[in-house]
Amino acid sequence: MDLKPFTDEPKIISRGGSYLTPMTEDHIDELVRVLAFENVRELAMSGQTNIREALEEMYSTCEMYVVRSKEGDLLCMGGLSYNDDWPQLFAMFSRRMKENFHLMARGSKMLINFLDKTQEGMTMTILSEYAPMINWAAWLGFEPIGISEDKNIKYVEFVRCNPNKNNVYNSASRPATH
Repeated sequence: MDLKPFTDEPKIISRGGSYLTPMTEDHIDELVRVLAFENVRELAMSGQTNIREALEEMYSTCEMYVVRSKEGDLLCMGGLSYNDDWPQLFAMFSRRMKENFHLMARGSKMLINFLDKTQEGMTMTILSEYAPMINWAAWLGFEPIGISEDKNIKYVEFVRCNPNKNNVYNSASRPATH
């Protein structure tokens, strides 16, 4: 892999040799090449048969970041989709994530800590059959709040309140202050 195009990427946060950078259109080709089978399968289950088009749509509508290893490998992509009161966190991983678990953990915490600076809370939806991802969400501080179903596919719904802010999940339930 030619690292030259990526040496000038802005490094929002660096930790352990990996870094977080805003996703650009240039990352889409690379992500298509390295995307984990589980992410391709999940996109297909949701009706997305063209991975490139799905990523381009996400890029145009979401706030997205990538985590790259010190060797230059794109390890994961994550971001926020703003459809509800609180944004929906999503993540996709490279096929090499399983061999770079500790780096994935650092990168995930990096992204969450970065997003905590601007978000009161986040939600997440994970396929119920992906126990490792459900455990990952809990490790990141997300709490399961229910099960949903779409097209006979079951998902676990999560919410995460920002631990650095005093808030309640439903802002309409907040007490009035005078």
